[in-house]
Amino acid sequence: MIIGLCTGPQVTAEMAYIAIIIDDIGNNKVRGEQAIQLPGSITFAILPYAPFAALLSKNAHTLSKEVIIHLPMANLTNQPLGPGGLTGNLNKQDFLGAMAAAISMVPHARGINNHTGSYLTQQTEQMTWLMDEIKHRDFFFIDSRTTNKTVAQKIAREKHILSSSRDVFLDNKPAYEEIHLAFQKLIQVAKRKGTAIGIGHPYRSTIDYLQQAIPLLAVQDIQLLPASNVLALQQIRRQQIKRQQLATITSD
Repeated sequence: MIIGLCTGPQVTAEMAYIAIIIDDIGNNKVRGEQAIQLPGSITFAILPYAPFAALLSKNAHTLSKEVIIHLPMANLTNQPLGPGGLTGNLNKQDFLGAMAAAISMVPHARGINNHTGSYLTQQTEQMTWLMDEIKHRDFFFIDSRTTNKTVAQKIAREKHILSSSRDVFLDNKPAYEEIHLAFQKLIQVAKRKGTAIGIGHPYRSTIDYLQQAIPLLAVQDIQLLPASNVLALQQIRRQQIKRQQLATITSD
């Protein structure tokens, strides 16, 4: 169990940064509202065709929470996509039409992550279509990494799109103790790399855990940021590393 209280943010030179994305928002109004009320700058990934997608997106935006589209994509495990899912059978025109329809259903969205997608995120042609449209709309992209064979983020970087990928799933096992172990892993990754991205879901156990865990982050020198901010920090750090490498080559 989590015990203790946080007295406020303590930004130091050792500060690390995390983003927490809550997927699958929109099907359950009560759980969605409970998630949106969580403290801190959580990002909410909303299923476009879900019955409460527009309402919860507007409510999250009203509370200054970041909203992205949790875009259904074809998977290898025959999980149902529901209406409007992106599949490998769509031609380019229908693919982009399905994207446009999904985007129109989630007001205030600033980016996209994939819902399932273990099949589609391996497909170079469809991921190229996806990233071209994301770039056109000035969105960012986060690869949920439902397969280690994904090419999604690789193509996003080639297109110079603000992008990243998930480091930790917080609630693959939604027991409270398992969520705690996953959350500690997220913090460890952030302290090692400077940033980390965790994805959870609006389960009762996840909401209860985050309600307690988020206020304690500052005393661990961890700051919770919207996903887009973490992506921007990662991009800055990549550029710094590249400049350092170039400087080393030049000096040699």
